[in-house]
Amino acid sequence: MTHKQTRQFRLLHFAAMCIAVANFLPSACAQEIQYKEDPNADKRMTLRLKDWDPVPRVHLPVHEVSRAKFYVIDVHNHVDDAQGVNGEEVPPAEVVKGMDEANVKTIVILTGMWGDKLQRVVDKMVKPYPGRFMVFAQMDWSKIDDPNFSQEMVAQLDDAVERGARGLKILKDWGLGVRDKNGKLVPIDDPRMDPVWEECGRLGIPVAIHSTDPEAFFTPTDAKNERYEELMHNPTWSFYDHGFPDKQTLLEERNHIVAKHPRTTFIALHVANWPENLDAVSEWLRTYPNMYVEFGAREAELGRQPRRAREFFTEFQDRILFGTDSEPVPAMYANYFRWLETTDEYFPYWGYPGQGRWMIYGMGLPDSILAKVYHGNAEKIFAGSKGAKR
Repeated sequence: MTHKQTRQFRLLHFAAMCIAVANFLPSACAQEIQYKEDPNADKRMTLRLKDWDPVPRVHLPVHEVSRAKFYVIDVHNHVDDAQGVNGEEVPPAEVVKGMDEANVKTIVILTGMWGDKLQRVVDKMVKPYPGRFMVFAQMDWSKIDDPNFSQEMVAQLDDAVERGARGLKILKDWGLGVRDKNGKLVPIDDPRMDPVWEECGRLGIPVAIHSTDPEAFFTPTDAKNERYEELMHNPTWSFYDHGFPDKQTLLEERNHIVAKHPRTTFIALHVANWPENLDAVSEWLRTYPNMYVEFGAREAELGRQPRRAREFFTEFQDRILFGTDSEPVPAMYANYFRWLETTDEYFPYWGYPGQGRWMIYGMGLPDSILAKVYHGNAEKIFAGSKGAKR
């Protein structure tokens, strides 16, 4: 190649490079900012909801609270229970170690069942660690069609209290799962349980009752359901259009037994199972002096409405109990303490995003309310127990 040809080749190569760079710059190096929405946006939005995990970029104060300001009684737990609600068992010494770190004095194991199964929980958790654990008994719904069901359940309850049970736990299957021999759902206010509610009052033990579930579980599982992901993971938790009573009916049935048995203390679990409607719960608490509430697994619901929730805690500071319904580990408790004790903003609730894709806000409750919620109100309830212990 001659010198002239070499020079021409280099010029052509340089020109080609310039053309390539010119074609590249508008899209990659000199992108023009547009102020209209991209018409192809929908085609590019291929990220699946389950993979979306945004990191908030807001800069806010963070106040970690590893230990509660006052000692705590967790009235809603299932650790090492008789029914296996929490799955794998945890060595009791390990549970106690975590409790000590978080300043949790006592955990109430709600699902203790009855008979020998209850006794095993008493022998494993209650007796070896005095004051650290309590256990509640449950009903044997398999006997619902027995002619003497009421008397049998009263006798079962008396036996449970003698073994060391400190209360009665009613799961949501009472109203949503227990059926008679004809396949009909048994209502919460079925009169066959009246003698049991009365016996709880006579013994001075509370009834911890879970009736219905979050409001979203009674609405269509569609694009408008705020707990869509949770219901996709747990489809049997949807009670919409499957022949179940509506939420309002179930709540009215529960309130009926509370009104009918004024000498019995009822702990309406999960903020009376309507934390989405604190106006309704407030009216119930004003109406039924024997009703208390706790907030196990409802930090997410209350934490997204901090001003209304703080009003609720202020008005009913003598009727609210501390509960978690979660694995009793220090990190979980720290999250609850931060919500109750600080005014931190926009942080994840424990278990996020399991119950919905929103953040929560701290209430910064005063010491006088914290002490009651953390332990005072629970101690007042448990002080009335008249049951003998084996």
